[in-house]
Amino acid sequence: MTDLEHVLGYQFKNKDILQQSLTHASAIHEKLPKASYQHQSSLAIVEDVVLKYAVARYLFLNGKDQVVENSAELHKCTQTIIPNAILAKIAHEKLHLEQHIIRSNAHVAPTKNMYADCMEAIFGAIALDCGADQQKVIFDVIEKLCSDRYQTLLKPIETIRLKSAYDDGEEDYINVPRSLFLHDQARPFSQKLIVPDNSPKRTHWQTLGQVILWLFAICGFLATLWLIANFIIFQLSVDVENQGWEF
Repeated sequence: MTDLEHVLGYQFKNKDILQQSLTHASAIHEKLPKASYQHQSSLAIVEDVVLKYAVARYLFLNGKDQVVENSAELHKCTQTIIPNAILAKIAHEKLHLEQHIIRSNAHVAPTKNMYADCMEAIFGAIALDCGADQQKVIFDVIEKLCSDRYQTLLKPIETIRLKSAYDDGEEDYINVPRSLFLHDQARPFSQKLIVPDNSPKRTHWQTLGQVILWLFAICGFLATLWLIANFIIFQLSVDVENQGWEF
């Protein structure tokens, strides 16, 4: 995983598409050796659709009522939550794309537009590279890079107040997100959360050994009863014999 992939929180399967997302058109014109054979513009077009859909879907599922129930407000938030100025700022301050953008020697320092275009191309490249769960993967990257941009639009997290299980003489309470309890209930039965059983499994030999021990225990108990019965019978016979001598 490269440094850039580490910061993004996503590892590309196809490194060529990452290289294309970093290749500015000027690098192809100058035929720079590191440049991809295609520049980033086509990937930026993919991003425009994928990014907005990922944001819209997330806000629809998690946004406040005034955002979700008002289509105009939802559209506005989707369009403006990550504008080009913010993309350029993230590209420069968090990803340091000036170290990665493949560009001509004329562009010593990337412009804001170059930063924003490269960010869009990277999102487009991730969307094409990740395959399944595209929206989730895209939003995981968004969440890592710019979660502060949409926090005010989300519903407050509902919590359940639970008492601590530790019996130390003091009452201790913790707040647990309600979603942790509801998440499993929403699953289909076939997908219910299964808690792994880590207890040691009993083998056939262990079972046989336990049966033999029980048999020995039962035999020992019966033998004890037999000895006690014989002792009682012996005592009774002695008593009867003594009484006969007395007569």
